[in-house]
Amino acid sequence: MRVGVFLGTQHPARADMAREFAGHVAQVRAIRDGGYDGIWLAQHYLTHPDQFFQTTPLLARLAAETGELRVGTNILVLPLHNIIDIAEQYATIDIITGGRLVLGVALGYRDIEYDAFGISRKTRARRFDEQLEALDLLWTQDEASYHGEHVRFDRVSLRPRPLQAPRPPIWVGAAADPAIRRAAIRGDNWIATSVTTASAMKAQVDLYHRARAEAGRPRAAGFAKCVELFVASSRARAIETGGRYMAEKYRAYYAWGMGKNVPGESGEGLDIEELIKDRFIVGSPEECIRECIEQRDGLGVSDLLVRMNFPGMPLELSLATLDLFAREVLPHIR
Repeated sequence: MRVGVFLGTQHPARADMAREFAGHVAQVRAIRDGGYDGIWLAQHYLTHPDQFFQTTPLLARLAAETGELRVGTNILVLPLHNIIDIAEQYATIDIITGGRLVLGVALGYRDIEYDAFGISRKTRARRFDEQLEALDLLWTQDEASYHGEHVRFDRVSLRPRPLQAPRPPIWVGAAADPAIRRAAIRGDNWIATSVTTASAMKAQVDLYHRARAEAGRPRAAGFAKCVELFVASSRARAIETGGRYMAEKYRAYYAWGMGKNVPGESGEGLDIEELIKDRFIVGSPEECIRECIEQRDGLGVSDLLVRMNFPGMPLELSLATLDLFAREVLPHIR
């Protein structure tokens, strides 16, 4: 199992963003030197009063610090973008990273983003399907043409091409069952959300593999899963130290409507100790080892994307958590 760090780039309203940027650089260096496998960045627009770094420029800058780490987006809200722009921007990032890019994409779920970009949310699924088909053509063919309802171009050739051949992997983030079917059919991998409980995930994993089989695709070796994680000397200490920062992140998620996007109990309205149950990995190194192995062996996760920094968390605490996990958990879970 590969273990990447999902770097939280959302910050409180009063945060000094120049200082927070420097903190992200420091965290990526720690992730690189700690023996992790990758870094992953999310994307949102219009998060006021919270502040959110934009993905593409930040990823390009952080790439200089990554060494041999995989570099991925988790995720780009693809229907908000022009697919030719994405194809060219991320071909460039694949070259910058030496062919270590994974492009993670998804539909998104926030009305404010769709409304501000002038795109009907009702069209997002069909637009997304067309974009995935078109992106494959743009990255692999010269004089590519595509004539869809939402994506159209004639005889275009991209230069430079991505470094990876035939193209960088395209992973599809999905929480709801229809989106999981789409990830199985159209994506190179599925990125599962951290909001869904482990109990609900078991049925979704079965759905993912069944949908691939029905589409005539080979069985996937695994899938990626986001997990909120905090490790300390004990579970009580981990909840006491990290719980309030996790709660702040989920305040934003539920305010944005994420809870309406997952099956079963979304966790909205629960206190942090109840929210953690069956969702997050919070505890001592021994407890984290056990729960990470359960993700690997019980659910079949091949890529664990752990988030250990949250809005408002001091840099020193983020770095200490990354270090403790790297030393006392990471060697035992691969």
